[in-house]
Amino acid sequence: MGTIKGVGRIYQQTFIDSYSKVAMAKFYDRKNALVAADMLNDKVVPWFEEEGVRLLRILTDRGTEYCGNREHHEFQLFLALEDIDHSKTKARHPQFNGIYERFHRTILKFIVVNLKI
Repeated sequence: MGTIKGVGRIYQQTFIDSYSKVAMAKFYDRKNALVAADMLNDKVVPWFEEEGVRLLRILTDRGTEYCGNREHHEFQLFLALEDIDHSKTKARHPQFNGIYERFHRTILKFIVVNLKI
């Protein structure tokens, strides 16, 4: 996300359901597998449960917060526990994440305009 004066570096975890176009975002002070798993556990899976729909598959980029050895990687462990398949975008092809990139720009613009940073 960026650096906010008086706060420091901020990272945004984003989830967008490509069918319903529902978007969720949560801000963190770090970027790692535990944070990525927290986003799923705190926001995403409960939303799907409320809707009565099972989350079957998730698409991420190939960042280290999403990819790693299943036995020692919090995000991979969470996916295994929830029986969620994991697909990854092609390396160096950001067009596969276009909807996320646009959502991030929208959030950043909102923050800059409304928080005057």
